[in-house]
Amino acid sequence: MKWFEKVNLEGGRQVSLVAANCHVQGELVFGDEMIVNGRVAGVINAETQGAELTIGAKGEVIGNIFAPKIVISGEVKGDIYAFDAIELTESARISGNLYYHRLKMAPGCRYTGSMRQMQGSDIRAMVLSEEAANRRTAMGRLQAVQDSGPSTTEAIVDLGGNADVK
Repeated sequence: MKWFEKVNLEGGRQVSLVAANCHVQGELVFGDEMIVNGRVAGVINAETQGAELTIGAKGEVIGNIFAPKIVISGEVKGDIYAFDAIELTESARISGNLYYHRLKMAPGCRYTGSMRQMQGSDIRAMVLSEEAANRRTAMGRLQAVQDSGPSTTEAIVDLGGNADVK
């Protein structure tokens, strides 16, 4: 049985599948189409302009999503950046911010967060700007750590949940 599979469709489009019994941790990058019926803990990022992501009714994503078209029937905990459209079906459960050009919400879907309608190009610019700021911030933190020398903090955690920090 395959847990993660790529299938070729007519016209050369490829579909990547995260199966129901599959748990993925880390960044997922896909090309044409991805279907998530399992669990993904990490960022999902489309690398082509016509890409489509579908989160199935049993699918769960904990992390941010970046794709042109996104259809959600399952659960997402994270911000969603749809450069074209987001569709939330009646079984969708969302906890996070939505950035979209077009939005379709079915009666019965559950959503907690803020929504912001924007042009797709403005969403891309915002994402690139945030990534640049994050890189600058991360580089600044790295430089500060390197400048401060070695750390002398040591933590010991036992299985009972007790911690001793020195």
